[in-house]
Amino acid sequence: MAAGRIIGIGLFLALSVPASAGAQCHLKGDFHGAVDQEGARAAVQRGDAAPFEQILKRARPQIEGEIVGQVLEQHRGAWLYEFRVVRGGHVQYLHFDARSGRRVEVASCGS
Repeated sequence: MAAGRIIGIGLFLALSVPASAGAQCHLKGDFHGAVDQEGARAAVQRGDAAPFEQILKRARPQIEGEIVGQVLEQHRGAWLYEFRVVRGGHVQYLHFDARSGRRVEVASCGS
């Protein structure tokens, strides 16, 4: 039981600390939530977001590492696709505008 807690705490710390100067994370009050598949479909139908495959095609050449997750979410009213990327054993969160696929920087932790 104690080993599980230690592993959990280690994982939390690893994901909480930016992997590099380019790693980004959410600031308190900035994150408005990810949407599920139904919410993503509705966002695409409204024109708030392009289909995921279209954004992935534009974003992939800019991503170094293995994509291990993605989500459609809002930051301060802007729809973004967030890619969780593992590179060199570290997790990075890369954000792309959900309509254009343009890379977007989200404020760093501690700013």
